[in-house]
Amino acid sequence: MKFNRKYLFFPALAVGVVILFLAIKMRPDLPSTPAGDRARLVETQRMELKPIAPEVIGFGHVSPKVEWKAIAEVTGKVVYRHPELEKGQILAAGTEVLRIDPLDYELKLAQAQADLASSQTSLQKITQQEDNLKQSLAIEKNRLEITQLELERKRNLQQRGLTSQSDVDQQQQNVLSQKKLLQDIENQIALLPDEKRVAQAVVRVSESKLEEAERSLSRTKITLPQVLRVADVEIEKDQVVNLQQTMFTAHGIDVMEVEAQLSIHDMQIVINSLEQFERSASGIPQSESANVRAQISLNSGNLSAQWPAKVSRVSESVDSAQATVGVILEVEQDYSVLQPGSSPALTNGMFVKATIEGQATPNWVIPERALHGDRAYLMDEEDRLKFMPVKVLYRRNNQVVVSGEFEVGDKLVLNDVLPAIEGMLLREEVEEQAQ
Repeated sequence: MKFNRKYLFFPALAVGVVILFLAIKMRPDLPSTPAGDRARLVETQRMELKPIAPEVIGFGHVSPKVEWKAIAEVTGKVVYRHPELEKGQILAAGTEVLRIDPLDYELKLAQAQADLASSQTSLQKITQQEDNLKQSLAIEKNRLEITQLELERKRNLQQRGLTSQSDVDQQQQNVLSQKKLLQDIENQIALLPDEKRVAQAVVRVSESKLEEAERSLSRTKITLPQVLRVADVEIEKDQVVNLQQTMFTAHGIDVMEVEAQLSIHDMQIVINSLEQFERSASGIPQSESANVRAQISLNSGNLSAQWPAKVSRVSESVDSAQATVGVILEVEQDYSVLQPGSSPALTNGMFVKATIEGQATPNWVIPERALHGDRAYLMDEEDRLKFMPVKVLYRRNNQVVVSGEFEVGDKLVLNDVLPAIEGMLLREEVEEQAQ
């Protein structure tokens, strides 16, 4: 009799059901977490108003504040050229660097001096003539009085028959002649003021010509008005120069300028931080009086140098290609204190970095990592997550200056919370460490 294996299926199934039932009954309970443990662990800090100033960065090229061009005001041949009049040389104030042949201008000066002396002599002659005529007029008036008295005497004698009529007529003729002489002198005196004014005008013209000749002679010598660095030389000795020809160009070294290009947004941030401007008499804001600090820096290889700067003014236009505003900074430097190993002197054309710091004002400052788009996370009094909409004003040193409806003492959540659900329970990291 053969055993049918199909009959084994049911006992095996029954054994499996029993084993499964025993396994379910005998399994240990799974660990459960209390409801309070579901609070998310976060790092917080207290909100407070902190004084902070905006800091913006721009770049620009160094240029001298003073550019001096030697433009010929006279013509002639260059008879002297300073041996150190070369590109890059620094020359002291008052140094004579060029001299144009002065012979023609010395002759013009001598001629002007002679003309002036001649016109002054003519004026003196007229003045002396006026004095002489006035004295002659006084004398002739006395003579007229005498002749008139003599005429009266002869008339009395003629009435008594002691003289003839011809003597009376002759004396009458003498009186008329004397009156005519007085009239001629008075006419000459009347004309003298006009002649004197003409002579004085001639003297002034001669004096002007003399001054012009002296100026022209002085312009044959080219001297430096201040300490300058020679930038470009376009003249040589024995070369003839023409009027308005540029002979050389030099730059001042005491004050250098940097036109740092800033974005309009950054420029507005700095302006908004200022409490007020000082204004001129006409009401125009004065940039140099604003409470703004600045410095420029140069980094080249291992070289790193900084110079304090002063905000001088703002450029008159916006760069059309970059949409930036030029802020002109001034840097004073003293070549007399430069030593090997110290910061180098600023030179025309250097490309430098400009840092401009506005005025410090109290603001809400949060770390960069605490900003989540356009909102920050707060932990309210019930230890629940609260979203706070914020507006970013500016950033500085990984800190974000924001505006929002914060209050002093609010708990700011610093770390990210994923997923972030408003109202979810939070737990401070300080409390966790205390446990």
